[in-house]
Amino acid sequence: MSVSVGFIGLGNMGNPMAVNVLKAGFPMSVFDRNPQTMENLVRSGAQAAASAKQVVESAEVVLTSLPGSPEVEEVYLAPGGLVELAKPGSVLVDLSSVLPSTPRKIEPRARARGVHYLEAPVSGGVTGARAATLAIMTGGDGAVLERVRAILRAIGPNIYHVGAAGAGNTVKAINNMMSSVNSLAMMEGMAVGVKAGLDLTMLYEIIKASSGNSNSLAKAPRNLIPRNFEPGFKVALMNKDLETFNTIAKELHVPVSFANVAQRYQQAALAAGLGEQDTSVIYTLIERFAAVAPPRT
Repeated sequence: MSVSVGFIGLGNMGNPMAVNVLKAGFPMSVFDRNPQTMENLVRSGAQAAASAKQVVESAEVVLTSLPGSPEVEEVYLAPGGLVELAKPGSVLVDLSSVLPSTPRKIEPRARARGVHYLEAPVSGGVTGARAATLAIMTGGDGAVLERVRAILRAIGPNIYHVGAAGAGNTVKAINNMMSSVNSLAMMEGMAVGVKAGLDLTMLYEIIKASSGNSNSLAKAPRNLIPRNFEPGFKVALMNKDLETFNTIAKELHVPVSFANVAQRYQQAALAAGLGEQDTSVIYTLIERFAAVAPPRT
């Protein structure tokens, strides 16, 4: 018999991840405060729960995908939260990107109740969530990972055990800092090229075949050229992850520079009311700073 799975938090990332777990054949109950996010999953065979409490009381493994540390700590640690309600022997897996201090708070509380806990932040954005190609960075007991590996494999093939609780989110913060810095360097370069009179598509093709190529360059044909800034990874979330990275660096007394520059761009986008759009929307701010005329539509 398949392991029963619960999924709490069905936003831009959570919904497609839940879809893929359901497709893999795991019986599933789902909950989100926005009932509309459950509709496609219910049509595909999931059971709609009335509350997080109902999910955790019925599932052997519960996955959560929530906005950040405050939400995760409330859902897990508040009176009547997941740690208190979970059945001894069950497994709680948090897919959220949070401060490393959050899983370090949750893991001992869960262990004291005989509940297993694993942090498992993911990378790959909405595109990767839909395609089930996410990278998954787990922190916690390696034996717990083996119990849920088949479930996690439904959302991504690259599953890593990186250490104790907190280590997974440290890796995630480092990755997202590097991704943000790479993307912003690409966008600054593209803006310089356009202001110099070069064609953006031509720039993309040449750099793709040259040493400046990176994963971030794919944003040019996907976002910059078609002016498509629908969220794959939101500005507000990247700002949160850069804040996490800077907090970790500060705690470890590591001087960092590029992360601070990257976060200033995210905060400029937040101030401009662009927090719910894709991080590539920052290109429009760079255009304004550089007095580059946007393409005619």
